[in-house]
Amino acid sequence: MKPGARWLLNLSMLAAGGTGLVWAYCAYLWEPGPEPDDPELFLEWTGQHPWVPLVRTAHLFAVPALVFAVGLIWASHVAPRLTRAWARRRTGLLLAALMTPMVVSGVALQTAVSPESRNLWVWTHGISSALWVVAYLAHQVARGHGPRA
Repeated sequence: MKPGARWLLNLSMLAAGGTGLVWAYCAYLWEPGPEPDDPELFLEWTGQHPWVPLVRTAHLFAVPALVFAVGLIWASHVAPRLTRAWARRRTGLLLAALMTPMVVSGVALQTAVSPESRNLWVWTHGISSALWVVAYLAHQVARGHGPRA
């Protein structure tokens, strides 16, 4: 893999993964507290973390860079290893397998209409993204050595 492509992949992964983790915390784990009694404060109270709009926007700009970076390395780094058993690593195979559900569920999450479908895509995206981040970190740690699949 060329150094420029590696840098783009690593930086876009850091941006997309980092903003995704912060957004998930702000949207699903943060407790907003009780509604304020003051009528003026109530008008400003949204019930969501104040970082959500900024982090969501950053995530939605970082993800296309990650998808572009994966596409950039696919022909030279990923595809050749899929056909050569000696060149494959389990973490790389896991990354290749998780990319599609992660991206498709992210798009479906943005376009879901019903609460049930949104909930399905939230879980699918959260699980596939978390596994992708763990596999990516493991792939970087094992780079150049370790067991092959």
